[in-house]
This record gives sequence, structure tokens and C-alpha cells, in this order.
Amino acid sequence: MRLRRWLTLGLLAAAIASGWSIWMRAHPDDGGVLLARPDYVLRDFEVVSLDKQGKEAFTLLGPELQRNPADRTLALATPRFLVPDREGRYWDVRAQRGLVPADGSRIELHDDVLATSPPQAPPPTRIATDHLALDLNRNLASTSADVTITRPGLTMQGKGLEADFDHQQVSLLSQVRTRYVPQH
Repeated sequence: MRLRRWLTLGLLAAAIASGWSIWMRAHPDDGGVLLARPDYVLRDFEVVSLDKQGKEAFTLLGPELQRNPADRTLALATPRFLVPDREGRYWDVRAQRGLVPADGSRIELHDDVLATSPPQAPPPTRIATDHLALDLNRNLASTSADVTITRPGLTMQGKGLEADFDHQQVSLLSQVRTRYVPQH
């Protein structure tokens, strides 16, 4: 009879411990936020953001956007930004992934970043890098990474970039190499 009592108490303790463990996993200590999953996901989305004057600041398209509830950041899969210049022509900016911090102050693009100037604004310009930070409130872009800029007959490579989409101005910051091939 004693063995049965000890066995029953042992099984009861094991059941309580496993129940408590399951309950703790379902109710984390950080304010009830489950850190492993986003609190919302958008798929095949298009977002048009307006500035303070009600004009289009940018359009964001992509297959998936996820919001992290812990730090309120947005993770973007293969985002595409259409950024209008002051004439209403669009720069096309793409990347493999992007991140928007909680304050929405900028957008960090990573992996195979490609920015293409508006087709109506010659000369056609293509900017390629691995990382690009976009300040869409001021239509500026910057990076400290390696950059390649191509235009018809011209290839420039350097480290670091500052770009002003409104004024169609792009500057490489250091280690600049240029190759010019005259067009015939």
C-alpha cells in the first residue's frame, strides 16, 4: 500500500510540473507577447504612404510584411518601393529584404538592393549595393557599403553613397573608380 501511495504522489507531482510548464509557455512573462510569431502579416500588399501635405511620399509593394510585436519592427520580404521625385516621376527601389524600425524614421534594405531612376528622367541611372537606408520623408538614400552606379557609357564604383531622389543627385563618398566608354 505504501508503494502505491508514493507512486500516486510522484505521478501527481509530475502532472502538476508538466501542466505548469505548458501554461508558462502559453503565457510568457513579457506582458503576454508571444515573441516567436508576428502579431500581423500582410501578403501580396500595396501601401501608399502620404506626406504631411497629403501628397504621395512612396508606394510599397511586396509579397509579405510581418510585424514583430516585441519591438514593433516591420520585416519586408522582397520589397519594392516606388519613390516619386519632385516632378512626380518614380524611382524604383528593390531588395531581397527590408526592415522598418518602430519609429518608422527610415527603411533599411538588404541584399541585392537595386534602385533605378525614372525612365522619363535621362540619363537612365542604376544603383546597385548590398545595403541602403531610405529616408522617405526627405527622399534621401545612403549607405556605407560598396556601390556600383551605371549610366549609358559610364560605370562608377565606390564605397558609400548619398542620393537625393528629388534632385536626381547621386554622390559616391570614397574609393571612387570610374570607367567611361564613349557612345557612338
